[in-house]
Amino acid sequence: MNVKKTLEHPESWVRVFQRKLYTAAKISPTRRFGILYDKVHRDDVLHTAWKCVRTKGKAPGIDKKTIKQVETEIGVDHFLSEIQAELREEIYGASAIRRVYIPKGKDGRRPLGIPVLKDKIVQMAVKIVIEPLFEAGFCDCSYGFRPKRSNTQAANLVHKIVNWNKWVVDVDLKSYFDTIPHEPLLELVKHRVRDKKILHLIRQWLKAGILEEGKLMIPDQGTPQGGVLSPLLSNIYLHEIDKQWCDNATVKLVRFADDMVFLCKSEVQAKWVLRGLKDQLAGLGLTLNQEKTKIRPVWHGFDFLGFTYKEAMSRGRNRMVRVKFPKTKSVQSMRERLKKTLRKVELGTSLIDTIDLVNRKLRGWAQYYRAGNSYKAALKLSNYACRQLRLYWRRCKHRKDVQGTRKWKNSFFYEKGLLYVPKLLRG
Repeated sequence: MNVKKTLEHPESWVRVFQRKLYTAAKISPTRRFGILYDKVHRDDVLHTAWKCVRTKGKAPGIDKKTIKQVETEIGVDHFLSEIQAELREEIYGASAIRRVYIPKGKDGRRPLGIPVLKDKIVQMAVKIVIEPLFEAGFCDCSYGFRPKRSNTQAANLVHKIVNWNKWVVDVDLKSYFDTIPHEPLLELVKHRVRDKKILHLIRQWLKAGILEEGKLMIPDQGTPQGGVLSPLLSNIYLHEIDKQWCDNATVKLVRFADDMVFLCKSEVQAKWVLRGLKDQLAGLGLTLNQEKTKIRPVWHGFDFLGFTYKEAMSRGRNRMVRVKFPKTKSVQSMRERLKKTLRKVELGTSLIDTIDLVNRKLRGWAQYYRAGNSYKAALKLSNYACRQLRLYWRRCKHRKDVQGTRKWKNSFFYEKGLLYVPKLLRG
């Protein structure tokens, strides 16, 4: 690899190239782009892909090769050179995906698919090259896994719209990532990409086997969560939904990946939206979760992206207003994370270091829920953090799992540096 050239401007060419692709795609909405494959194995693209994966994708695949191993034992340049050679000689082949599960709710589990490190790098390189082509055509109502867009923006937009649209279609798709049909998805990718080598790579990743408990399964549908390219592919597929509803004058769609809400003027309109959505999803080979998909008025409350939206009486205005506050399950999830964190801390660790671990989690929670009516939840979370720290410190001092409230009051931990969450909400 031309390391010197890459180190001089590893990302500048990539950014310029992406802007050119985006502009060209924006000017010509029906243009299909070819000759993209040679950009995927460029030095600067692969180095940029490595940096992105190093930041986000640390879980190892079936080969158990980690980022740390590459950096300390193999060498990043050597590792990327091997990938580059395979791509240039067109002998690269996707490896099987490691299936893991993460908790979902009280009893549920969410399946994830973890590719090997090499596949993550190549997927990221392909994403860097083709994402601008699709970004140019994506609708404003879509916020999930897109550059310069966030769940906070989506949540704030919903809060604004519910002041006028008083009925909501709360949509839940049944196992969306695992049920996307491969061939229709590839046809939608072909609307922008005509480079057969890029399409071949994407097909390889879609058809890659999934290894679970020693058994290899070959999927005929789905793009597993955990893959680097999966969020972009899922947005490409649900863009068909966005196109129909995003420009509607009265119905307002807000979507974050497969989480979406339709905000309507009336119950009649909401029922009409749901009928139309069912027909559209059937045409896409997707299924609604009938139990979780509901039509409800805003004043009854609904959940979206970790917030609960509801009507409440404003004492200052002396009228009902729309508010959003942290979802009960989100607060409970944060409490459990704090508890698990402190249970894993070794006895004898300094209180200052332990508080620093807690502060990181509290700071992240407050940063997200700052844009909402979060004071009460934040106060309870602060008190809970003090309680768990008190238990930890009691175990350190006396090896007993009891409170010790009188001896170590909340102020003791705040003096040691614990952040007060309600204050964090004010920025």
